[in-house]
Amino acid sequence: MKLNHLNLITSEVAALAGFFTSHFGFELVAMRGKDAFAILRGADGFALNLMTPGKGGPATYPDNFHVGFFVASPDLVHAKQAELTEAGFAPGEVEDLTRGGFNSTTFYCMAPGGILVEVGSSRT
Repeated sequence: MKLNHLNLITSEVAALAGFFTSHFGFELVAMRGKDAFAILRGADGFALNLMTPGKGGPATYPDNFHVGFFVASPDLVHAKQAELTEAGFAPGEVEDLTRGGFNSTTFYCMAPGGILVEVGSSRT
C-alpha cells in the first residue's frame, strides 16, 4: 500500500503552495477557486492538496502537528535551514536530537498558514 496524498487546510493556500514549490521541490499541478484549492505533486508522485477551511472557519491543528521532510545528510539540513532563513521564514535553530534511540539533526519552521514543517536527517 502506498500513501497517495495529504490534504492540508490553510487560510493561505497560495502562499503555502509557493513555500512548498520554492523550497521543497513540489510542482503546482492546479490552483482552483480563487486560490482556494491547490494540488501539488512531489518528485516521487506524492500529491499534496491545500485547501481553505470550509465555511470560512479557522484552520486549526492539534499541538505538535507537523509535516516532516527527511534529507540525506545533516549538511543538507543546515543548507535548508540557511535557505529558509535567507527567504525570510525564520526557521528554528538546527538541533542534534535523540528520540527513541534515533539520532537526528533537525529544525522546525512555521510555513505560511500556520503549518509547522520539520526538516531532519539521521546522524551517525
